[in-house]
Amino acid sequence: MSFRKNYVLVIILLLFTELYAFSAELTVPSLEMASTGTVENGIFTLSSIAQADIALSGGYKYGGLLRLSFSSQNLERALGYGRTQVEPITTTPTEEEYNALVDRFNNLAALQFKLAQVTARQPFELPLEISYFIGFSDTFCSGEDFPHVFGSVPITTEFKGFSYFPQGIGGNPTYQYNGIHQAIGTGFHLSFLPWKQIIPMLYLYQDSAFIDESTGIPESGRYSGDLRLLVNSQYVKFEAFVGATTPYGTYGMYRGGMLTYFTTGTGADFMAQVGIPGWEGGTAFKIDNLFFLFEPRLSIGLFALHITLFYHPLRYLQLVNPEERGATDINIKLLFGDILKHRLQGGLENTINIRSESTNRTLDVRISPLLSIITEGIRWDMKIRLDPFNYNEPFEMADIFIGVRTAY
Repeated sequence: MSFRKNYVLVIILLLFTELYAFSAELTVPSLEMASTGTVENGIFTLSSIAQADIALSGGYKYGGLLRLSFSSQNLERALGYGRTQVEPITTTPTEEEYNALVDRFNNLAALQFKLAQVTARQPFELPLEISYFIGFSDTFCSGEDFPHVFGSVPITTEFKGFSYFPQGIGGNPTYQYNGIHQAIGTGFHLSFLPWKQIIPMLYLYQDSAFIDESTGIPESGRYSGDLRLLVNSQYVKFEAFVGATTPYGTYGMYRGGMLTYFTTGTGADFMAQVGIPGWEGGTAFKIDNLFFLFEPRLSIGLFALHITLFYHPLRYLQLVNPEERGATDINIKLLFGDILKHRLQGGLENTINIRSESTNRTLDVRISPLLSIITEGIRWDMKIRLDPFNYNEPFEMADIFIGVRTAY
């Protein structure tokens, strides 16, 4: 047995020892897999992508959390590359050889560190939670915290993930929109818990989300603070945050946003996410600084209509993405069936993508019959997506999408 295998075996044994000692739980908080089938040059091919979080938690009393993240931009390529190795060369590599190495690196199926966190609950019997974290901490204004914290019904938009953004942000499928901001780095998180339906929070951390645009190397020495508020009620749910980072430029970096959700309880709902993911103080404020998503939802019996308008921000999670400037999505979805009650839903959706900065096409229109099923905490989404304005042969007009994600 090789040294590497011995080393991995020791690590696994240590992990199991720790799990037993602290009665830890192994869970998969989020999982998303998707395969897309397309016809190109008369050949039908599948391309698959996956992303998952694996969490080791010590339970309520222990308060420890370790989260690992698995991701792959193209599982078919990862499977192929996993059976080959890179050979050393003795001459200066060509552009083709360099690009082949880049493709191999970008399509690795890798398990990576995501978060380590320890939480002290009600220290000295105070109504507080204090967490020390390293990594990707909480996401702001996504709406995902309301079911977990308050036990409410899901309120998040479904207009996210691989189904709607197969190329991700800036061509990176693992870089996806979810909420308006996320605390990334090393620091402390305080939750104030004197009230059941109102939770103020404070985050203080060294911000690790900044990347040097010229070198691609992560920056250090930038510090961020965020104030966050969650408010829950039967018919209205509200979340807001404000934050700043220093040093950055002359006057620092600022951000803020809010999520609002209204329901009549009789079939009419409205959800909005509006905010500024990042604005450099002292510079002109432009519409490109804005993130806004509006989504009215109407249900009448077994029928439902969801309309989503999403304007992309130029800066997201502290990264500037020139390709997203002016990008706008409009999604109209007509549904039949209640997936929360009956675990089955079908329908038809029309998606319009406007890309003003695109060098290829500025307008995409897709019409998609869809079917969604929930089985034991897993949601299956199946679509046939028709693009009537972008094809050379009739079979190239459509692609087939199959997606699986957690639905707890």
